[in-house]
Amino acid sequence: MEQLQEANAEEPELSATTVFASLAELRDAPGYGPKAIAERLMNSLGPDAAAPLLGVSVGLLDRWASGEDAPDAEGRLQLADLDALVGHLHGAFTPAQAMIWMCSPNVQLGSRPIDVYRTQGSAPVIGAIRAHVREPH
Repeated sequence: MEQLQEANAEEPELSATTVFASLAELRDAPGYGPKAIAERLMNSLGPDAAAPLLGVSVGLLDRWASGEDAPDAEGRLQLADLDALVGHLHGAFTPAQAMIWMCSPNVQLGSRPIDVYRTQGSAPVIGAIRAHVREPH
């Protein structure tokens, strides 16, 4: 019995080389490029909401989504950050609940999640979403 528990406790080794070799292909993978992320955010949030959250004009976001223009490194990070937040919101809430949650004061964050996102990015907001999901309802 102890041997079975020991075997289950062991996790397969994951080398950094394997992870980073896989990540090298990710930049151009369908669904992960800036064009695909911009399209997804425009479809999910609408351009009038997504653009200000990214700190860009609707026109620039539209050019990113159409592939006419490509974001710089900072723009790519902003796209990925907002995309991660939206993914967590979709996983935890209905669209109506997500809007209410993002715009309501949050004790854990000490402010409204939307304001925390604008000043600190998605990490603390995603942490609060995860805490909310783990809370007994």
